[in-house]
Amino acid sequence: MLGDVRKRKQKARQEEYGVGKLQVKLPSKSNGFSSCINSIGIMLVVIAATGLFGYYRAPYTCLPDERLTVEVKLTGPFAFKSKLKQGSKITGLPNPESIAEDDKKNLYVGLSDGRIIQIKPSADGGRIGAGDIVNLTSGIIKNIPAVLKDVSHGWPLGLRLRGDTLYVADANYGIYTVNARSGKVETLVKVNDVNPSLRIADDLDITRDGKFIYFSDLSASTVDKFMYDVYAGVCKGRVFEYNTETKRIRVVASNLCMANGIQLSQDEKFLFVAESVQCAIHVIDLTTWKTVRTINIPVIPDNIRPTGKGTYWIAAGLVWTHWYSFLERYPIIRQIATGLLNYNYLIKFMFHPSHYNLLLEMNEKGEILQSLHDPSYDTVHGMAQVITLSDGRLALSTFFGSNIAILNDKDARAIGQG
Repeated sequence: MLGDVRKRKQKARQEEYGVGKLQVKLPSKSNGFSSCINSIGIMLVVIAATGLFGYYRAPYTCLPDERLTVEVKLTGPFAFKSKLKQGSKITGLPNPESIAEDDKKNLYVGLSDGRIIQIKPSADGGRIGAGDIVNLTSGIIKNIPAVLKDVSHGWPLGLRLRGDTLYVADANYGIYTVNARSGKVETLVKVNDVNPSLRIADDLDITRDGKFIYFSDLSASTVDKFMYDVYAGVCKGRVFEYNTETKRIRVVASNLCMANGIQLSQDEKFLFVAESVQCAIHVIDLTTWKTVRTINIPVIPDNIRPTGKGTYWIAAGLVWTHWYSFLERYPIIRQIATGLLNYNYLIKFMFHPSHYNLLLEMNEKGEILQSLHDPSYDTVHGMAQVITLSDGRLALSTFFGSNIAILNDKDARAIGQG
């Protein structure tokens, strides 16, 4: 009897404090799977929302590219066989894209702050690029229209020298000449002399008699925003012919995807034009203004210059990649990116995997004779132009970096026309 009473009291206490009711439940496999599905669902919703935000926030509607680049691999004449070796560097130069040399071993370099500088040879032995640096121009041209309304200076991207006259393609001011001795500037083609107006006068070449100037207009955007055109799939680049006697301007080619470097053939019957986004060099017949040949290359070409041996240097600081091809094929990805990333990150997003300096030597037939490689940007950060100096060395320029490089003697030589 007493034992029964104790049992009843113990049971009452257990019920009062909940003892014996606690149960430990292990999560079932079905609950873990559901949690995983929920996490994935939330992640997909966030990705979709971010994508929609970027898509509708984009400043441009990105269009499918009408012409896709042709894949050309780094094999054959493009294979890695010879490296561009280090020489000397001239630093502290903002975006020195174009270089020219006169008959007195002076170098002329255009900078993104508008100046054109002169680099004198050394005073002792006349070594090119080793002397004083002086300003040839201030970079400011008054009382003419400018593309960039909030920028007070020019941006010379293309230079050619004929005697004492330096011809300049300027992204902000158009086409003008500078007297290499006095620094006097004379405007030839203002940005509003054509319709639509010039947006990025990029490069130029002049016939030997000085009668015709051929120059490129890179894209429909401005030099500080040209990547938006690349992302948008807009191909509005043009090439013009300017008659220095009649002042007449005519369109030689249009609807190019970044009309970049240009170069007259030796007989001046053809014009080589670099179409950067298409990774191609076009050969235009100047009697018919028709493209008679297209050379597909594995790089995004910039300026073209003669080697001095009957062939041409094609400079590039970016190579074709599968990532570049992927973005080219999917405009929705490009549009989302333009809505989410600032301008500098857009450049990195598309081109960072492409960083690779590659110098090509091409003959009159469009055949690639050799390729010289700098895969790690040891010389310049994004090669834009190469010229052969009067002492045989090569001078390299850049659009993105802050130095020019002059290679050591005999480290890189043109094969020349056979």
